[in-house]
Amino acid sequence: MDAETESVYEERCGSQLGDEQNEDIADVELDELRRVRRALLKMNQGMENVQRQIKYFNSNVSQTTQLLDIWVRVLSQTMHNQGYLQNPEWHGGQTDIAQLEGLVQRDIQREEEAERKRRAAEMEREEREKEARERREREHRRAEQEAEARTTQVRPRGVGRRPPPGPAAHGRGAPTRRGTQRGSLLPPATTSRIRPPR
Repeated sequence: MDAETESVYEERCGSQLGDEQNEDIADVELDELRRVRRALLKMNQGMENVQRQIKYFNSNVSQTTQLLDIWVRVLSQTMHNQGYLQNPEWHGGQTDIAQLEGLVQRDIQREEEAERKRRAAEMEREEREKEARERREREHRRAEQEAEARTTQVRPRGVGRRPPPGPAAHGRGAPTRRGTQRGSLLPPATTSRIRPPR
């Protein structure tokens, strides 16, 4: 084997060795990547499990809170009932019902009494208004009567009256109506008995 052939053989062997080394390095890196991937998958699964456990825990907490609320209400009602049972003035549910009916009846009576008072006040107001109206009417009639009386007193006696027919009214020398009316206004001729002072 000459030198050229040996050099070619060495190059081929070196290239094969390099390829084998590269493949080994790639296999190692692939294994590492696979291990990392498996680790990430396990971590993801662990986080999903933790999330499910947290949801379950929240559900349990909510149920526990509801149960505690129910228990608190039961205790409150128990204490309330115990207070009733220990109260010497409590005589049972029938007495409570009777008291409630009495309270309702009392409220109804109060409303009826208030309605009666309102109606009585309204009737009294109407009566007062009626009396005031009648009093004004009486005062108005009285004023009219007084005014009419004053008018009658001021009018002369002979005005507006016809003199009674005398015996001369049937003869020829009977005076006319005008003369009779004028004569009726003159005062009768009488002699005064009052002497003047000296």
